[in-house]
Amino acid sequence: MKTRIQHLPADVHGLSAVARAGISSGASFSPVPVIHRVLDIPRPAERLGVDERGVLADLVDRGLADAGIALAPAARDHLEALRSEGVPCVLTGQQPGFLTSPLYCLYKALQACKVAEELSAVWGTAVVPVFWNHADDHDIAEVHHAWQLNRNLDLQKVGLAGLASGRTPVGELPVRDEAQRLDAVRAQLRGVVEEHGGADRALDLFMPRDGESLARAFTRTLNELAGPHGLVLCEPAWIRPTLSSEMARLVSSPGDADGLAASLRAGEAELEGLGLTPAIPVDGVERGQGAALIYQHLDAEGSGRSERTAHRASPAGFLRDGDPGERTAAELGSLIVGDPGRWSAGALVRPLVQDAVFPTCAYVGGLGELAYHAQLGPARDAAGQPRTPFVPRVSLTLVDGDTRYALERVEAGVEEVLRASGAFAPTTEEDGEPEVIAALRRVSEEASAALTAHRSELAELEPALGITLKKTAEHVRSSIGKVIDKATRVHQNRAGKGARQVRRVNHTLMPRGVPQERVLGPFQFIARFGPDFLDALWREIPSTATEHLVLHLEDDGGDPQ
Repeated sequence: MKTRIQHLPADVHGLSAVARAGISSGASFSPVPVIHRVLDIPRPAERLGVDERGVLADLVDRGLADAGIALAPAARDHLEALRSEGVPCVLTGQQPGFLTSPLYCLYKALQACKVAEELSAVWGTAVVPVFWNHADDHDIAEVHHAWQLNRNLDLQKVGLAGLASGRTPVGELPVRDEAQRLDAVRAQLRGVVEEHGGADRALDLFMPRDGESLARAFTRTLNELAGPHGLVLCEPAWIRPTLSSEMARLVSSPGDADGLAASLRAGEAELEGLGLTPAIPVDGVERGQGAALIYQHLDAEGSGRSERTAHRASPAGFLRDGDPGERTAAELGSLIVGDPGRWSAGALVRPLVQDAVFPTCAYVGGLGELAYHAQLGPARDAAGQPRTPFVPRVSLTLVDGDTRYALERVEAGVEEVLRASGAFAPTTEEDGEPEVIAALRRVSEEASAALTAHRSELAELEPALGITLKKTAEHVRSSIGKVIDKATRVHQNRAGKGARQVRRVNHTLMPRGVPQERVLGPFQFIARFGPDFLDALWREIPSTATEHLVLHLEDDGGDPQ
């Protein structure tokens, strides 16, 4: 497969104030170093002993084995290397989505592998790329569907029926053939990709299997896609005891009674001192409305499942949703230690826990994640952690031959369409319509007028004949009008201003008015291009990039003409 990279400005999709400040300052951004070059990542000091590393590797290995997931040789070597002191990790992660959507999940995985590969060459030691599958997330409505571009170039939502969680973690919700009608979903997806030679392979790879959770299907698929490049996947349930131990330490560390919350508030103040707004405020306007810092997994009555209940910062320590009583930091820490299998971290605390468990040297994340990682500086200082360097996730738009053809017909560039946010419309055609269409319009009017001119004379012979002649004139006008409409559509398509071409560029490049990487998934691209698509991504995705990239893909047969 031939490929070509096009570079566009970083702000083609817009940038938040924090993202703009971080990208501008780079490694000198005081809240968290933002990495422009792999060489700017400092080699971290060892924070884990051999025993801790061994326990971590054993837990991940056991989790993979229990899930029936076989690691590729490169990933197996990396997992074993994690046992040795001095071997760091490049961490990334995302909540699991149906069909491993959206595309940026795959981009994150491959970029983490690229960063690890380059660091390994620089430092002369193994560097392990780790993907954190956030199976603890409970927003099932956000991940139980995937968008496909169908043959009519319309966006088609394909989802799993009857999959609702309340607040149950996604990793605890099994998908069932009958309940979620997997055969019907598979048939629906087959209708989208059946023209491609890789359709069956893609369906087998991406579709969840009976009894799998969405999280487990995500782990299995991403392991096959990125495992050959050394990616090691981890679900939090596999290492729950270690996570909870570190979480308890963070919550009840010596210092103020609300030490964790206080350091998080200090992070907000640090950002505000730079004129920036925190993404996730610790405290809400009213009591109990602040950020969910710690989740407790409580049994849901009568369901046999657990549900996540948030603990938020309060004046005396922590307040659990639905519970009027407060707990001090020490009391909450004791609860976590006493029942370690029932706790998980909220978005603000999760990076602190991850970096306490893994020997992280860098984190690959989207600019939305940068906004809250930038709040964590004082909390990391208090926990004795370095301010983990943040590598902005590659922002990438895929353009295939059909889309390039459509862009030519509508006389637009990729940047113009992206900046239109899904509402691109071509300029008016200067040449107007062809003369033959104008001539047909005249014929239609003249024929209709010529017929109706004899209506009164014909009605004198028989009144009903006058009515019949009027209907005949209308039929003639309508019939010629249909030919005119079809000719107009053909002309518009040939001139590049046809609705089909406009629909293609909008729905492919900015589906639903959102960047492609946030809506479309890898399923259709794997079905169409097969392994060549993965090879192209691996070849072209850089370890670091702050501009927006456009990856042009070309079928073996070349672009359409």
